[in-house]
Amino acid sequence: MSQEISEQQAIIGSNQYTEEVQFQIEKDFGVAGFTFKKSTYPTLASMIPELAEGIEHIRSRANNRWMQIVYRVDLTEKQYHFVRQLGGDNSDNLAKAVILRSFQKVHTRKNPPI
Repeated sequence: MSQEISEQQAIIGSNQYTEEVQFQIEKDFGVAGFTFKKSTYPTLASMIPELAEGIEHIRSRANNRWMQIVYRVDLTEKQYHFVRQLGGDNSDNLAKAVILRSFQKVHTRKNPPI
């Protein structure tokens, strides 16, 4: 499990596919009207604070809409519960999970399995 976490941290710290990940998140979060304030971000990690704030806002106002987003992002129930049980700020952890899952979607589209 710790290897999986360190791989996730490496991905979040990278700048590969940043624009595509941002677009994917905005697409998935569109049902709640969320868009990033900046047009580009230097790294995936730099998106975390703004996304965490958006997640907190959505969860506090419309929990049913948040669950629609979780479904659209395609976080499994196991992933969702794992992230919620991590220490630290829950919204930050959820933002990291969303960014990671969005990165996985983009990466798979760009590098389809053979």
